[in-house]
Amino acid sequence: MGIQDQDDPREILLKQWHQYGNTYNVFVPDEEPAPKVWDRPLKEPDEKGTWDPQSIKHWRFFELTRDFLRRRYSEHRILLGPTLIFDCLVPKFQRPLHLSEAIRKKYKIRGAGDPDKWYAQAIEMAITSQGEVGFDCHSTACLRTRCKLNIRNPKRISPVDIYSLIQIFHGHGSVATAVSIVAEEFGKIGKFEAHGVEKKTKIVRYAVPKDNLLELIHRYSKIHRQHVPQLIKEAEDVISGSEKVELEHTRTFPDKFAYFSPQIVDNRILSRINNAAVRLYLWLLVKQEEAARRNEWGLKLTDTAVASQLGVSARTIGTYRRELQKVGLLVIKSGIWMVRLRGNSQLQP
Repeated sequence: MGIQDQDDPREILLKQWHQYGNTYNVFVPDEEPAPKVWDRPLKEPDEKGTWDPQSIKHWRFFELTRDFLRRRYSEHRILLGPTLIFDCLVPKFQRPLHLSEAIRKKYKIRGAGDPDKWYAQAIEMAITSQGEVGFDCHSTACLRTRCKLNIRNPKRISPVDIYSLIQIFHGHGSVATAVSIVAEEFGKIGKFEAHGVEKKTKIVRYAVPKDNLLELIHRYSKIHRQHVPQLIKEAEDVISGSEKVELEHTRTFPDKFAYFSPQIVDNRILSRINNAAVRLYLWLLVKQEEAARRNEWGLKLTDTAVASQLGVSARTIGTYRRELQKVGLLVIKSGIWMVRLRGNSQLQP
């Protein structure tokens, strides 16, 4: 049976993908997974049994790629359990960085070699919005700024494919070496050829500094109705004044930012609430994204638990909650709170 014939994994992954989008309301029309892109046909090997290197990136190779990494790097015990987050193996194959005493002091680096925390549980394996197997890095402390995945690299590529991951681990300059390593598992792989480049849809978000937003929410803890328009204005200013960035839809974002859809400002969503429940809505947007980053598919909350975070009574949170539910911006099922970006259509201007 060829890999193209494995219908069960396909159905399971498609169901999970759409369930994720439905839960977090992240698929606006131009972000919907298009079958021609995400579930495009898999090109089989040619008559000589040679794979196109691009085909190995296809999501149908997800489990095979995971098993390949698990076996090849078995002594380092990566990907042994169900989790898809594992240690970066750069320090296992490359020398530590030569850092000046000033840098070591600045970043509080003790002892010789690179700090373990740079690499511990830093890499995540996922399926990208383009239907390919990809790898991202969560490390915010690593100073290997020439690495393709390093957050400080102005030419950062995220996520990277299996070939680039192996290049990163071993420090190989040539992709041909990485291809030969992958070929040990998948069989003969051809050379990379220049294909027509298909424009990929980018996900545009405001990178809102989380501290600024939470400080604003806290500052209006004793809000009265007459203060609501000012809160909405300040919140929209914080959001629209933040940098607009283009992202892959992997939800692997740095902890310092909350990534808000332009819809929040463009569609005046906060004005639809138009009461103190705006505080709860903004707070839930941040917490829902944090949950998504942890691969949790919902926020299990109570009025009492939220009240302690927002500095008001549980009764007040209950009022906020009902206001958001009324306009369709909050759905609660079996104790799971889910924020929406689209409210009730009849309430839209």
